[in-house]
Amino acid sequence: MNTVQKIVKNTAALFAAQFAVAILSLALAIVIARSSGDVIFGKYSFALAFTSIFAVFSDLGYNTLLIRDVARDKSQASKYLSNVLLMRAFLFPVIFTSIVIAVNVLGYPADTKNVVYLFGVYLLILSFSDVFKVTFRVFEKMEYEASITIFAAMIRLSLGLLVLFMGYGLIELALVFILSSILDLLFCFVVCTRRFVKPKMEPDFGFWKSTMKVALPIGMLSIFGLIYTSMDTVMLSMMKGDAVVGWYNAAYNLVLGFKPIPHLFMNALFPLMAGYYTSSTDSLKTVYEKSFKYLFILGLPIVVLMTLLADRFILLFYGQQFHPSILALQILSWDVLLFFSYFCMAFVLVSLTKQNRMAAIAGCAALVNIILNLVLIPPFSYVGAAIATIITETLLIALFFSIISKSFYKLQVGKILIKPSIASLIMGVVIYQFMEFNLILVIILAASLYCFVLYLTRAFSDDDLQLFKQILGR
Repeated sequence: MNTVQKIVKNTAALFAAQFAVAILSLALAIVIARSSGDVIFGKYSFALAFTSIFAVFSDLGYNTLLIRDVARDKSQASKYLSNVLLMRAFLFPVIFTSIVIAVNVLGYPADTKNVVYLFGVYLLILSFSDVFKVTFRVFEKMEYEASITIFAAMIRLSLGLLVLFMGYGLIELALVFILSSILDLLFCFVVCTRRFVKPKMEPDFGFWKSTMKVALPIGMLSIFGLIYTSMDTVMLSMMKGDAVVGWYNAAYNLVLGFKPIPHLFMNALFPLMAGYYTSSTDSLKTVYEKSFKYLFILGLPIVVLMTLLADRFILLFYGQQFHPSILALQILSWDVLLFFSYFCMAFVLVSLTKQNRMAAIAGCAALVNIILNLVLIPPFSYVGAAIATIITETLLIALFFSIISKSFYKLQVGKILIKPSIASLIMGVVIYQFMEFNLILVIILAASLYCFVLYLTRAFSDDDLQLFKQILGR
């Protein structure tokens, strides 16, 4: 199996897992929204967003550092795995206590606080599973991560639906989430210890100190990134109430369903990129250019579809009660394209060891996002939060692109964007003319037309076609 085919195999495994998880999670969210209403769905969305802001501090950049360093020297796998697990065990009570204090200081009612406590436990348990899963990625065996992730998501969905249909509430649903995370962790532990490496519970404080300087800037990037993607939900809850949070997250959940695509694509490539940094700069440039191109070609038609057909999607999935979510989806759909581009550039910068500058930029973006939310949410409610998200990610992309262009390689962006943009414009005109027809037929027609125009305009070069032939194993 050549390098390209190995990348495709790993990408396919991760994509299958995260696509399945996204669909299963979206299905559960839709059932919660339709069966419980916008207020309960708002509480559920708030609890996940609020605890995510705290749970991200359990990583501190070590997931990415483990992949980058162990990909270069697999003999370090046991040391990294063991010490990262020990660090998370140390941080668990600290983070959970912070969650408890914060939600009490903010004065939320008892039912909301109890749900927050349980979802905090759920996310912190998952943080241990993540350490094992990135170890699978280092050894380029993503199929293990895929299988375990899908299994846990199926448990979460099936038991979650059972709990809801039996008339129970968010507390019981949160307990189901905790059970699924425990099973996820147990399976990860068994597979990792039997197939790859066994963790040794022997802390190396010298290792903690020496790696913290490198890991922390990467961790701050994740922390700031999660702040500006979750803080809008928290601020909406504080300023506008649970129903508005439900409307906003009904739209945002549809957008989030597409975010695993660049995440998985770049995660599968990251070990290769980290190796290229030390062995082949030209190859790293090629990976960067191709990744940006393919992700843009994939992301742009998704945005056009979601923008023009937002009312069809919202009413189909959530019902008339969530009609206010339509405008939010039309705005937030552009986050798909922005995130596709941003994530590609972020991984290139990490490969170039520019994590310190990334962290500084992400911190500024988080601050800008909070200020925008403070300014826009009071007069415009959830629409203001959506606009703040788009402005923030546009700023991030502009700054990331500037750094890469000055220190490494400047993409010919115009050359990459023009043909997909023409294809999307033609596709959009056709969607607008037939948007009252059967939704599935409209989507199929739009996708077919988009691909046909890409073919006519030769959006894919001979190098691209050669790469696709390698992927197919010819």
